[in-house]
Amino acid sequence: MDYFYVDVETVPLDKEKYLGLSEDEQKKLLNPIDSRIVAIGVQKNADPIQIFSGEEEGKILGEFWSLLATRSSGSGPARMVGFNIKDFDLPFLVTRSFLKGVKIHPFLLKEVMDVREQVAAFKYGPTRGKLKEYAALLGMSVLDDMDGSQVAERYWRGELPKIVEYLRRDVELTRAMHVRMIELRISEIGRW
Repeated sequence: MDYFYVDVETVPLDKEKYLGLSEDEQKKLLNPIDSRIVAIGVQKNADPIQIFSGEEEGKILGEFWSLLATRSSGSGPARMVGFNIKDFDLPFLVTRSFLKGVKIHPFLLKEVMDVREQVAAFKYGPTRGKLKEYAALLGMSVLDDMDGSQVAERYWRGELPKIVEYLRRDVELTRAMHVRMIELRISEIGRW
């Protein structure tokens, strides 16, 4: 089976509104109506990571969906894998594609593996643990000088290369967690 490890980085559309809010209120703007995608990271199996980034969100989305369309190599259906992918990344990818008029590549949610959801055995309600926290607990190196809460401000300061580096590391960490889950058979837990 082929796996596509996916992660996105987003920024609010209204910089002034975002900067004038408290941290809790800023988090509310991180939705596909009030924010946009500035970078998408994808890794097919152990292939090199591909990053689509820049100012043209429609172009980024089109490149992502085109890559995903190549998702089957004859070994059965491919699965998208991500950390919190069902609650964050996929809603952004689909909604922003809708708003930008970008044709998606259809998928089935049952073919999507949310690493965070799976490692928590589909626990209902809030689940503790960010990707960076899991990585540190497993002894994987993380970027100590950046986290997701800094993406917007770094983007507005023109630090897209740093965001891309951060995104690349998140894709690597997601893949490493998934490989460990396969080894420990956690990836085989079924919801129903």
